[in-house]
Amino acid sequence: MTSTDTMSLPEAAAASDDSLHFGTGLATRVAGLGAIGFLVFGLAVYGAAAALLRWPTLLSDLGLSAGTYSYGRLAPAGVNALLFGWLTLAIAAVVLHAVPRIAGARLFFPLAALGVVGLMILGAGAGVVAILLGEGDGGRFLEMPWYADAALLAAYFGFAVLVLATVRRGDAGHLPLPGWFLVVGPWMLFLSFGAGAVPGIEGVPAAIQGAFSGAAVTGLWVALAGAGAGYYIISRLVSGAEFHERLGRIGFWSLLLTWAWTSARAFVYGPVGDWMGTLSVLFGAGVIVAAITIATDWAFALRTRWGAVAGSPPLQLLLAGAAFFLVAPVIGLVSSLHSVSAVTQFTPWDTAYEQATLLGAFTFWALAGLAYALPAESGRVWRPWMGRLVMWPAVLGIGLAVGSRLVGGLQQGYTWLAGVHSGSYENFGDGWIGSAASQSGVNLVQAAGLALLALGALAAAVLSARFLIARGEPVDGAALPAMITGRAPVIVRRAVLLFAITALGAFVLPAVDADRPATLLADTSRSFEEGSVQERGRQLYVSEGCWYCHTQQVRAIVTDVGLGPVSRPGDYAHDPAGTLGIQRVGPDLAHTADREDAGSASWVLNHLIDPRVLRPWSVMPSYSYLTQAELTALAAYVAGLE
Repeated sequence: MTSTDTMSLPEAAAASDDSLHFGTGLATRVAGLGAIGFLVFGLAVYGAAAALLRWPTLLSDLGLSAGTYSYGRLAPAGVNALLFGWLTLAIAAVVLHAVPRIAGARLFFPLAALGVVGLMILGAGAGVVAILLGEGDGGRFLEMPWYADAALLAAYFGFAVLVLATVRRGDAGHLPLPGWFLVVGPWMLFLSFGAGAVPGIEGVPAAIQGAFSGAAVTGLWVALAGAGAGYYIISRLVSGAEFHERLGRIGFWSLLLTWAWTSARAFVYGPVGDWMGTLSVLFGAGVIVAAITIATDWAFALRTRWGAVAGSPPLQLLLAGAAFFLVAPVIGLVSSLHSVSAVTQFTPWDTAYEQATLLGAFTFWALAGLAYALPAESGRVWRPWMGRLVMWPAVLGIGLAVGSRLVGGLQQGYTWLAGVHSGSYENFGDGWIGSAASQSGVNLVQAAGLALLALGALAAAVLSARFLIARGEPVDGAALPAMITGRAPVIVRRAVLLFAITALGAFVLPAVDADRPATLLADTSRSFEEGSVQERGRQLYVSEGCWYCHTQQVRAIVTDVGLGPVSRPGDYAHDPAGTLGIQRVGPDLAHTADREDAGSASWVLNHLIDPRVLRPWSVMPSYSYLTQAELTALAAYVAGLE
């Protein structure tokens, strides 16, 4: 798909590597500073949400506002801060540092680059704050309000244009292998985020939209550009490193081809066509191939030079991330299998995949990128002890967190299955105590693991501060070795075409297929007049993040026996994004009005105010911070779900 010519880094880049020439210094350091801030903040928020699963009254006991710090607000705010704040800004810093040096040209319009970085920080910050204040729009990875989306979309477009314009100023637009990843990645970020920002989509199509956009941003931007950063770092720090031409090409195109299709994993047994589940298995295997290919290429380059890793924190962090990069796709593929989904779907198993990617592989790659780029801009270096101080608490912490989610998923799934088979408990109401009890220990382990990860992140933040202000002449490694090249505009065009095909098959066609006429259930139980009490209640259900802990979909499997009629796409014809849910921390609510205990609005209202009066084991937050009118509306909505 590309030229097979080879070339080394242009002589201009090799001869002069100072920030003044390349124009990257300030934009890179501002992006790095913003990234570190989002890392610390995002982990604090994400960790607090995890702690609430074990100690539901912890934050209110500390005197913090119960509203702003409820699980339904903290969990999505933490994920968005880490994905669109920390990871995006950290990798953007590496792109801004590396691309001009790869191209041998000054960064195109450095002042505009600084403005783009600032807009990324403002957009992500505004979106995360809005979610914390209960103004989220609902839908996984679609939570940020329109103004945050608009700011980020403009920033991502400007970022992609600046990067490509910089390359075109270089050696006739020729791009060595690391540049393929780093130049195409920003365009994939813009297109992937744009797919999630398309307005007016509701119901099951909205759930498909959110899953596709999240998977595309994660795989086609963070994974792709993160891998490019890895190629660049190895090239600079390992003298004589050589990459395998075919492996590099396969790794690049297979990542672009496969990752976004795995979004269908979220809909196995769901109210969508069965063919989507088959796609998730097929392309999930492809992601494993891509991960193995890239890891093998890195190992090939290091095969006789492993001694360079011992004294290099960036290389150590990079390889730690590669280990999680090999594990995460396996978790994703296994969870796509129907036999496994029947047990682990809607359990903490999906969180294990999220943590292995966002907090494991990609956080280590982002840390490696900053550990290389910031010192190169400031004229300083990371000492070996600095890398160990960051890496080992983080590795142990994320290992514990991911392990606890895998074990917890199996425990919860088999508890549901055994309970239904034996008749010893129901999968809702007071019978849910069995499900809640199975998670107590593993939730404690997760909280401990995330605390260790936060310690490593805090160490990274403190150590990185010394590199944010230039103290000497910028330094860098050797010139890139000869490797496969291609013309940047051609590679970008082909990548955009591949994205269009992927979006058509993994987002547009499934959304059209799931856009069915309203069923009788949708018209009678899930359709509300504008301005009605129930409509206001549904808005609160979405914005308060209730769907993060409760599903509203009944599957045609044994685990869901007794929950009511199996859900169909048309049941959600009148629903906004977010009502289907993603996990069952609490029981499914699709037909809660038919249950004796939760069938009345007064019971639901009292439960919302203090869930532990009748159920001391419940981890549901108290919604007493809502006004009486809001509580009444939310109770009316939940109690009306038939």
